[in-house]
Amino acid sequence: MELFLIIFVFSILLLLLVYAIHLFLMNKKLALQKSELRKLSIDLKSQVIKKDTQSKEASIALQIVSDNTFDAIVILNNLGRISFWNKAAERMFGYSAERVMDCDFIETIIPSEKVVDFNKEYDRKELNTRTQLYHITAIKQDGTTFPAELKIADVRHEDTWSTIGIIRNISDSITLEKEMILAEHRLKLSLYGADENLWEWNIKTNEIYISPAAQAMLGHDKKEVYTEYDVWLNTVHPEDRNMLAYELQKHIGGKIKMVRVEHRVKTAYGNWNWIFTRGQVIEYDDSNEPLRFFGVNTDINEQKQYELDLENIQEKAQTLKTHTKDVKKK
Repeated sequence: MELFLIIFVFSILLLLLVYAIHLFLMNKKLALQKSELRKLSIDLKSQVIKKDTQSKEASIALQIVSDNTFDAIVILNNLGRISFWNKAAERMFGYSAERVMDCDFIETIIPSEKVVDFNKEYDRKELNTRTQLYHITAIKQDGTTFPAELKIADVRHEDTWSTIGIIRNISDSITLEKEMILAEHRLKLSLYGADENLWEWNIKTNEIYISPAAQAMLGHDKKEVYTEYDVWLNTVHPEDRNMLAYELQKHIGGKIKMVRVEHRVKTAYGNWNWIFTRGQVIEYDDSNEPLRFFGVNTDINEQKQYELDLENIQEKAQTLKTHTKDVKKK
């Protein structure tokens, strides 16, 4: 009995010893895991702080670029509604960011009568991460329109799609291009007739430009002159005026390719000088309507005077011949 009791107590003590050793090892393992978790937590926190700092820096940089660029930058959600509208967009269109937030992008920037045509063109292009370029007519809050380039790209962030639109007002580029074209035409016309004289008619505004050489040809001061179409037409001889206007209108209406007219113009001395005008429309507006006409004048007064003198001589000769025949008959 005593032996049994001794063995039982020994067994209990052994179990307690094993359990104590197990607890010691478990505590040591937990301490190591806590230490590793603490290090991991510190590392994660450091990375989060670093990412957050980078994100803030990137956000600030994006905001600075966005606020100071001349291009309108717009971000749309997957429904095509505006979720971001930068300062340049506010300046370009006249809408504040608060005013356009969650508005339909296309209906905001494109005139209502052109929305259907744009949507057709938009649907024809397969959007992906590559930028698509459109030339559009954009509209401001006050109703004025302007030509613009619209670049659109779809961007995926995790499981969400967004669209970025960049809009650039190209009015100045188009104006500069037109001015360069006009300068080129003037140069060509000048080279075409170095001894001839140029004039230009803005059909839309009815303004006439007369070059210094064309002025000097008629005895006026050698300087550029800008006048109205009707004022210019009144310098033409009354017998030639309707004919010149008719030929110009025929050309503008597309009935003849070029205007070629001989007519008389009043000089600075009060007499009439014969000139030969030839020219054509060299610029059309966006609706393909004639916008600008260029003409070249040539002084043909001596030639016409020679022809008139010849006609007078022929008339006198014919009169003399007729008179001689009448005398012989008698």
